[in-house]
Amino acid sequence: MNPLLSIQAVSRTFISPNGQATQALLPVDFEVQENDFVTILGPSGCGKSTMLRIVAGLDYPTQGRVLLGGRPVEGPGADRGMVFQSYTLFPWLTIEQNIRFGLRERGMPEAQQKERAAYFIAKVGLRGFEQHFPKQLSGGMQQRTAIARALANDPKILLMDEPFGALDNQTRVLMQELLLGIWEAERKTVMFVTHDIDEAIFMANRVAVFSARPGRIKSEIAVTLPHPRHYTIKTSPEFMDLKARLTEEIRAESMAADAH
Repeated sequence: MNPLLSIQAVSRTFISPNGQATQALLPVDFEVQENDFVTILGPSGCGKSTMLRIVAGLDYPTQGRVLLGGRPVEGPGADRGMVFQSYTLFPWLTIEQNIRFGLRERGMPEAQQKERAAYFIAKVGLRGFEQHFPKQLSGGMQQRTAIARALANDPKILLMDEPFGALDNQTRVLMQELLLGIWEAERKTVMFVTHDIDEAIFMANRVAVFSARPGRIKSEIAVTLPHPRHYTIKTSPEFMDLKARLTEEIRAESMAADAH
């Protein structure tokens, strides 16, 4: 079966204004199948976000290429939905208008825009807040809006760069359950960058572990925990075994980074 996403020997080197080269990403080969929920786990500064930005078309590889649906990624596109850690909503638009923005830009009829926006507003639990502005919402509600906006555009793949990293722990856990519930219902393909081991296991059917910088994917671990998943699964023996294994892998990489 051909993968939905194919990352082929992608590397990235940054050149500073004084001409100094810093390799952020060693050659990465990785595939994502349709309906996968893959979490990318690794120590800070290891190149996880760089790889995701290359897939999104927001950055370009120094070498290698990315194929989505067999076609080269050469820039941003509606076939990829991106959700960042920082809140990226348009502050002058209401929640409904933010969610409809991409649909409007594509020329979708207004009635269809409203219908699709209402569907995803209900999915993320924001019914009743359609006419609020982002500044009137909590951080968690703003991220729900960002997720709804990305999903409304019906991308082939949803790219998420530590989307819950700025939230308090309780809200973060609720957002994990919300997103996982949506994935279980919609079966949208997801690549999710995180440095939180519990989050990486709970969300994914596969965890890709990054080495310390310059980053590469050092291992892939399948997560076979059953669906639907409830937060109580985090105390199960299977979850704890996965956590111990991943903790050791990340600890080894963090120590290697400190040694350099």
